[in-house]
Amino acid sequence: MSDFSDTPQSEGECLLPERVRFAQWFQAFLDRDRSAYYQGVLWDLLRALLTQYQGDGKDDIEPKSHSTQDLWRYTLEERGEPVDGLTSDKARKRMNEHWPGLEEAFAELQGRFTDAARKAGFAGLLWPAKDKSDGGRSSTYRLEWRPFGVSTALPTLPAGYDKLPFVLRYREDRSSLRFSLLGRLFLWPLLFRRQGEASMRIDGLRRYVPAIGFGLMLLLTGLPVLIALMRVADGVLEWRLMIVAAIFGFLLWPLIRLYDRFIIMASPLFYPFSEKECQVELVWDPEAAVLPGRSRGYNLRLVRYVADCPLCGGNVSLRDGGLIQFNRLVGYCDEEPGEHVFSFDRKLRAGYWRRNRGLLDR
Repeated sequence: MSDFSDTPQSEGECLLPERVRFAQWFQAFLDRDRSAYYQGVLWDLLRALLTQYQGDGKDDIEPKSHSTQDLWRYTLEERGEPVDGLTSDKARKRMNEHWPGLEEAFAELQGRFTDAARKAGFAGLLWPAKDKSDGGRSSTYRLEWRPFGVSTALPTLPAGYDKLPFVLRYREDRSSLRFSLLGRLFLWPLLFRRQGEASMRIDGLRRYVPAIGFGLMLLLTGLPVLIALMRVADGVLEWRLMIVAAIFGFLLWPLIRLYDRFIIMASPLFYPFSEKECQVELVWDPEAAVLPGRSRGYNLRLVRYVADCPLCGGNVSLRDGGLIQFNRLVGYCDEEPGEHVFSFDRKLRAGYWRRNRGLLDR
C-alpha cells in the first residue's frame, strides 16, 4: 500500500471515507457472480483497482497510482492466476490489450452505474484513469472521483477563444448508445471487431482491409456508371445500372467523409430506431496492438455530442450543416434551431454562436 504522507483528504469535494465507501459498494455491484457481463478480464482490472483503493483509503491514505506491472499483477491475483514470470513487457502487452476496452465499456455503462449509485446515495463515480508518461517511462493507472455529469476532462481552450460570442462546451452522452445488428453486419466485412456495445476496433494488418473495401465499393459504383454512359452513346438508357450506382454511392460517400473528417452523422441503420440522432467517430488509437514500426490502429465508435445552449438554456445537439455549412457538423438548439446555431470543434469539444455575429460587433 501507499506510504504515509500528508495528502488531501478530498477529491472533487468528496471526502476520502465517502469514496472508500463507494469503492466497497461498487465492487459488490460488479461482482462476477451477480452478472455474467462482469466476468471479463477488463472488469477484473477495475476490481483490482477498487481493491487497492479500499486498502489505501482504510488507512486514511490518499489512494495512489499503480504502474503497469503492479496493476496487472493485482489483476492476476484477482483472477486467482499465478504471477510467476511476470515481466514488464508481458504486463504492458496485456494492459494495452484490455485497458481501452475497460474505458469504452465504462463510458457506455455510465448511465447504468449513475442510476444505481444515485439510488445508493452517492454523488459521483470512481472512473478508471490512465496517466501517460513521457520519456519512455511506464504509464500509471488510478481511480478518479468525478461527480455525476462529468465524464472526461475537457480540453483547454486556446487563448482568446473564450472571447468569441457565446462559447459553449460539448460533452458526450453515450449512456444508451449501441450498434444495431445491421450496423455490426455492415462493418463485419471490413474486419472491425466488436470492442463494446458502441465501439468497433481494427488494428494490425487488418487496418488495410477498409481501404481495400472502399476500393471495391468505388469499383462497384464506377463500373455501372461507365457502362451506362457507354450504352447512352448507343442510344440506350440503362437506368437500372444508374440506380445501382446511386445506391452504392449513397453508402460510400459517408464512409469517405468519415476518413476525411473523422466524425459524421451516423446512418439510422447503425443504431436502434428508438435512439436519438448520434455520430460515428473515428479515433486513432496509440494503444492498438501493432508490431513495432507499424502504424497504429483505430476505433470506430458511436457517440452523441450535446451541450447546454448559452442563449436560452435549451439542449444543443449536432446535425449536418447542410448547404450553408457544407461538410461540417453544426450544433442546433432544440428550442430555437433557426437562430441558436453553434460551431463544433471535435478536438476542443467547444463551439460558439454563428448567427447574427454582426450585431455583437457594433
